[in-house]
Amino acid sequence: MVDMVRFDTATAVTPLGAGRYSADLDPGYLIGHAMNGGYLMAVLQRAALLESPHPHAVSSSFHFLRPAGAGPAEIDATLLRSGRTVATVQVTIGQDGRTLVTATIATATLAPGADPDYEAPPAAVPPIDRCRRYDPRAAGKGASGFAGRVDAYYAPATWARLRRTDATAAPEPELLGHIGLSEADGGPGADPCLVLPLAVDALPPVISVFDNWRWAPTVELTWHMRAVPEPGPLSFRSRAEALVDGWFDESVDLWDVKGRLVAQSRQLARCGR
Repeated sequence: MVDMVRFDTATAVTPLGAGRYSADLDPGYLIGHAMNGGYLMAVLQRAALLESPHPHAVSSSFHFLRPAGAGPAEIDATLLRSGRTVATVQVTIGQDGRTLVTATIATATLAPGADPDYEAPPAAVPPIDRCRRYDPRAAGKGASGFAGRVDAYYAPATWARLRRTDATAAPEPELLGHIGLSEADGGPGADPCLVLPLAVDALPPVISVFDNWRWAPTVELTWHMRAVPEPGPLSFRSRAEALVDGWFDESVDLWDVKGRLVAQSRQLARCGR
């Protein structure tokens, strides 16, 4: 039997019957006054999987309508279609009668350890012992804030961009490194499949390399689970193609400790200045 870890408790949902669930959103996953989007996706995924005959969320699309706060929340989940290969669930979360996030999640059963017929080479992420820890969102909160929920290690060039330590470096919108749950939240003891939705949205916004932004709320995010990950930290590459008129895209790729591509995401977000 696997021991419960903080992440399990923080993302737990309680069935109320007829596709309804309750959740108690953990304030440790707040960024400022709003819950982290990846954390909310993990909570919604747990409800969706309870409605599905399949164990893996292979394609998930989320629309973020309003920020969520810590505390009680209500979830409604509807099984739209159940098949032998794919089952699709629609799920929403709300507080005080207001819908906060709505999602459509396609579920399936992936074979652990399946070898790809083709896979592009992973990003050139330096080994974790050559990377450095930093999170511009920590703001002195340490382990009590969201930055204490995850362990993020950045490649030297990424670290330099985020810390502004090289005045000659161009602010290229790409982040490389490794990420995982903190030891206090479960570390490698947490189910790596349940951690994926958090991981694709746990990094600082890729526009953190620029100076002229204040906040970056996600409007829509779609992510795909490509393989069942091995336990351990995930290598990541986050990048943007365009920042135009206050909108930017962000794509995140995650690889497990065996170098297999396990998740891909793409989101559209606002850039507040």
